[in-house]
Amino acid sequence: MRGRVNRRPEEDSPARKSSEQGTLLKSVIERVPVEVRQELEALHKAGAPSVELFRRLMASLGPAIAQAFSVREDEVAILLVRDQGHMLGFAYPWGYYADKKNLFPVSAPSIAGEVVRTSKGRIDNNASQVQHLDIYERIGAKAKGAVKIQKMISAPLLSRDGQPLGAIQVSRKAKSLPEAGPHFTPADLANLAGLCTRLAPLIQKAIPLDY
Repeated sequence: MRGRVNRRPEEDSPARKSSEQGTLLKSVIERVPVEVRQELEALHKAGAPSVELFRRLMASLGPAIAQAFSVREDEVAILLVRDQGHMLGFAYPWGYYADKKNLFPVSAPSIAGEVVRTSKGRIDNNASQVQHLDIYERIGAKAKGAVKIQKMISAPLLSRDGQPLGAIQVSRKAKSLPEAGPHFTPADLANLAGLCTRLAPLIQKAIPLDY
């Protein structure tokens, strides 16, 4: 079972929260290869993003987010809107990117769809009881079978003008709720929302024209 960290009240002060969020943001950004950041910056001047550049960005962001939130890599998903905003599809894990079977309507009963529709983050510490699609739960399952998502935080990715680009979700999967470890907290959601705000322009810049 995953351990729970008990904090003293002073450890939840605004200054500490801001410091923790800054550290988390830095840890994720620093794991994006320098050459990827340089190529994205160069797109301002000329050229269009390639699928390969997009893949390299996703391949660095997924594990970095997992490490920042102390979850497994298969407990992170980055979903982006497709087909003029009507569908959602995985950008991470990359293996799900090109599989049309893993596209689903934004209007479908899913946590990610609601986050995109409302542009609001949410905490689900009993996610197995919330109506949602099971695509995400099959990530990393392979021969062992799907493991249920027990707990999850989700935050929207928004463009500079407030249009939905997608969502990032961080979960805890386990056979039962007690085995999933500690609840996600409002501070966890705030950290993910801050990360989404920082990453959205970077991700938007990297999305291939035919995505």
